[in-house]
Amino acid sequence: MTELPASAYFFALAGLSMAFVGFTSIVVVLYNGTGQRLSELHILLTRLFVELGLMSTAFAMLAPTIALFALPVEQVWRLSSAIMLGVMTPWLIYYPVRRKTAAPDERLPLRWYVMNLIGLGVAAFLCANAVSFGVDPGPAPLAIATAYVLSFAVVSYIGTYSLFTRG
Repeated sequence: MTELPASAYFFALAGLSMAFVGFTSIVVVLYNGTGQRLSELHILLTRLFVELGLMSTAFAMLAPTIALFALPVEQVWRLSSAIMLGVMTPWLIYYPVRRKTAAPDERLPLRWYVMNLIGLGVAAFLCANAVSFGVDPGPAPLAIATAYVLSFAVVSYIGTYSLFTRG
């Protein structure tokens, strides 16, 4: 079996994503250790950090794992793109509903709209890769989608960090 192009990059992204999940989990545990109760919004945000961190880890490991089945490289990129698209798109659509349920009186922050707009572009790039429309199937759309998901998590974490540090 030959090495899948960009495997080292994907493995590095997976490690970075797992480190993010670990770090944010520690912050939540420390907050909880102060004796303050986690609100519905705190719980949702904790889930957001873990979901997106683990999603980006899974995305990073997806193509190298599919490549183990000895499929042609182009099929690995197409199949991985389709799977990523099938996971990422419903998540992006359903998150605002979850946020509204957890914090009915709060509006979605501007960063969510910006990140979702970027997400539309990422989804379109993944779709083009999956169906070979306008691009030759390759690792770039998968790498961009994985980095996007991790970036969404990081931006959300930075934007809500103060909720976990209030005394």
